[in-house]
Amino acid sequence: MKLFHKLAAVTATTVLGFGVISAPASAAGFRSCSTGSYDISDNVTGASNCDISNDFSQDFVSPNKPLTVNEAGFFGNTDWMFGGKIGSNSGYNGTSGGQSGSWDISNVIQNTWDDVMLVFKSGRGTQLVGYQLDDGINSGTWESPFEKAAFNFKGKNIKDVSHISVYYREEEETPKRSIPEPTSMLGLLGIGVFGTVSTLKRKQEQEA
Repeated sequence: MKLFHKLAAVTATTVLGFGVISAPASAAGFRSCSTGSYDISDNVTGASNCDISNDFSQDFVSPNKPLTVNEAGFFGNTDWMFGGKIGSNSGYNGTSGGQSGSWDISNVIQNTWDDVMLVFKSGRGTQLVGYQLDDGINSGTWESPFEKAAFNFKGKNIKDVSHISVYYREEEETPKRSIPEPTSMLGLLGIGVFGTVSTLKRKQEQEA
């Protein structure tokens, strides 16, 4: 029994070790969008959550490399897919940059999109800021989240947004449970009845 407990402890430690290794490299590389000195959590209407990356200032979408947002692990997810850029790609309507504007993805959003995120990029001295949208929200307004109090950069108090990228996660399909066809159910029922009759017949023969 002691050996079993030791083996169990070693197994649990190994599993936990692998869990740490397999977690996103920057899963903890974020800071709050709201503190005592700044609050940019509500700079995008229709957003339910906000993340400021501590590590990434670019949102690369190179076809042969992992998406930057997946390397960062925005909102604990590493399966984001790139949709397009606001004001640049067809259907991704709104203001592409500056201090404030609007966004509208109502023409491109799909029923299979489970989560949607807007990622804001600026210039030197800032990192990526992501806003996770509420379910059913497909348009709204935005103000630049790149405030001096939040990033401690030099120069003016608010930096312009360079561009806004839209990312989404596909809805996971629920595996369908197979339902036996009527003929199969009748066959199973027949086997069960046959087995019961056979058992009773043997019992009667033994008693006789």
